[in-house]
Amino acid sequence: MLASDTIGSGGAGSAPNAPLGFPADYVALDLETTGFYPNSCGITEIGAVRVRGHEIVDRFQQLVNPLTPIPAAVTKLTGIDDALVEDCPAIEETLPRFLDWLDEGAQDGREPIVGHNVTFDLHFLDYETRRLTGEPFPALAVDTMQISRALYPEERHHRLLDLIRRFKIADNEEHRALSDAIQTQQCLERMRRQTDRHEGRGSFGHARWSLVPAKRNPHVNFQRLALV
Repeated sequence: MLASDTIGSGGAGSAPNAPLGFPADYVALDLETTGFYPNSCGITEIGAVRVRGHEIVDRFQQLVNPLTPIPAAVTKLTGIDDALVEDCPAIEETLPRFLDWLDEGAQDGREPIVGHNVTFDLHFLDYETRRLTGEPFPALAVDTMQISRALYPEERHHRLLDLIRRFKIADNEEHRALSDAIQTQQCLERMRRQTDRHEGRGSFGHARWSLVPAKRNPHVNFQRLALV
């Protein structure tokens, strides 16, 4: 199932000689925000789970005061409103705590970051990390949306909601950061087990992984799956 390729010590955010493939140790994360663009919108919640040997061993969750009004459409989707975050720390306090949490649990370098449409989350984390520290947010990223598209090309939709219903994890997506991070981890593990079970049998094909640099960020690499 794992390709023979490895990520050398120069891989962004990666451990030396980390194998390409479904990771056993990683951090699954999700952000809630006030909008789509990090230069004009703010983070309202960070949720993440640390995974060791495919099992959750630690969690991080924090509501964040974006210091700007939360749009009604966002509140309707997430349930997060101005009153809920009024007494919560701003990102200037929350992000350093989250970065410390990421690094304190890391072994031989920061572990892969798993997310659903993870590019969105990485854009916000990189923007805020650069703004507050002057440094980028390096990451070796795994996107469950990309994996779903590779494994299930016959499916029309690959939202997190579609995956959790497909795998009978839940009927609805809560649109809260920690819950979505946990469901993302569950979806990744379901797809890993299915690949292990069916790879090379019938029409399923063989899993091939590649390392793809992010288009606009040299500090981020994506592990991408294809069936051949």
